[in-house]
Amino acid sequence: MSTESTDPVEPPDTVATASEETEVPASEETETDESPKQNKWLKPVIVAVLAVILVGGGVYALTALNGTKVGDCVSASPKDVDKPDGEWNLSSKSCGDTAATHRVAAVLKSAEDPCPAEGIYEAVNAGGDIMCLMPNLAEGNCYTSGDDGAFKKENCTTESPVKIVKKVDGLPEEGTVCPEGSSELRFSEPASVYCMGVHEGS
Repeated sequence: MSTESTDPVEPPDTVATASEETEVPASEETETDESPKQNKWLKPVIVAVLAVILVGGGVYALTALNGTKVGDCVSASPKDVDKPDGEWNLSSKSCGDTAATHRVAAVLKSAEDPCPAEGIYEAVNAGGDIMCLMPNLAEGNCYTSGDDGAFKKENCTTESPVKIVKKVDGLPEEGTVCPEGSSELRFSEPASVYCMGVHEGS
């Protein structure tokens, strides 16, 4: 005769998994080529601009998203320039607008995902979506870096501007596309290279 128990088996208690806090992705460091020896005068200018832009990298909260998507341009700046890791203002702009400081390069699925590896990106929390913003640059324009770390379009007669002397789509071999006397600023998404020089009249 079977001795197997016929007592009902209670199902195991369901364990609720607590939501884990996601860590803020660290800012991506810019990979830059060493300037040729004859271009040493240019390097301090480029380095100074990039250093300011990279200060305070992280995930920021923004307002006024207005349905911004990949490829769109925005005006983005911290509400308090002394607190770049705090809340930011964001508004959609035409990419040709001088107020358009950034372009949306990518939208991440999770805050744990990093922005593209190569380039200068700001990871921002825009209404729950994590967006990677890149500087809105255009060939032939001159820029300076503001207190908020963004490239700002200026007249090329402005003191010590950085000029985008050439823009190339794709990511060709390093050191093969920019004119002598300029430095490469490379972005992996969207794949592009900006050749940064100093305006001849500055």
